[in-house]
Amino acid sequence: MGAPPQVVEKSRFDGWKTHAALLAVQVAFASQAVESKLAMMPRALGGEGIAPQAVAMVRMLGALVFFQGWSFAKKMPRPSLADHARLAGLSLLGIVVNQMLFLAGLARTTPTTAALLSVIIPVATAALSIVFRKEAFSGRTVLGLLVAGSGVVTLTGFRNVDRGALLITVNCFCYAAYLVFSRDVIRRLGAFTVVTWIFTWGAVLFAPMGLMPLVRAVPELTTRGTLFVVYVVLVPTILAYLLNAWALGKSNPTLVTVYVHLQPVLAALLAYFQLGHPVSATMGLAALLITCGVVVVSTRRTVRTPLRA
Repeated sequence: MGAPPQVVEKSRFDGWKTHAALLAVQVAFASQAVESKLAMMPRALGGEGIAPQAVAMVRMLGALVFFQGWSFAKKMPRPSLADHARLAGLSLLGIVVNQMLFLAGLARTTPTTAALLSVIIPVATAALSIVFRKEAFSGRTVLGLLVAGSGVVTLTGFRNVDRGALLITVNCFCYAAYLVFSRDVIRRLGAFTVVTWIFTWGAVLFAPMGLMPLVRAVPELTTRGTLFVVYVVLVPTILAYLLNAWALGKSNPTLVTVYVHLQPVLAALLAYFQLGHPVSATMGLAALLITCGVVVVSTRRTVRTPLRA
């Protein structure tokens, strides 16, 4: 006998909600590149002239306030002092260096390039997992890295190097390293606790570099600039994390990987309509190579290395 009609209806509804959430997450991440670019571009070119350090600082502070408030309201457990040392280190990789390199790179390249390069994070994570012996050696991982890497080189250039694309590539490997080293901590403390505290530590550690640029930027903010800043804090940071966490619990890694490929497409559309940036043949070739590399790695058989005593 089949399931009762009401159960089938509910299951289908949950499935559609999951797909809608995953799509919304990719729209949020894609728009982050475009709206942040507009926030940082000089006003003479149609932007708001906000320093990358100020954008990164306000994003960290906004996330700190929201996630700490949520953690307090839900009475989440507090990490130990030893855990805080690990969380501070993870924050350097996943928040401080990650945000600064991404925004500094975005200021020097196009949003489409930035979004396209972000797709290599699964490949970089798999490669670093092998390097740090978290995962057994895999020929498919090496092949995927080589194919995706050729796409990255196509974007960064051979002779005239796109420095922005190069910075974002380094950013992707920093974030991949965060993912590799955070796995055990996330399993033990929970994803929400880890994210809450890496944003908290990120705001503290980045304050010497970002607080003064933010203070200087505040008096110069226009209504449009304020809207850009609020959007970057609320949508690509808070909303995207909450939807992604919910969707991950309702789906599987393969489905999530499929939706990640939408990010550069959505960023290209937004960049075209908001900034007038066309998609070049070179970018199309790079997208094909990176996508092929990600597919090769994402469909590999993962073998975790045994833990040492």
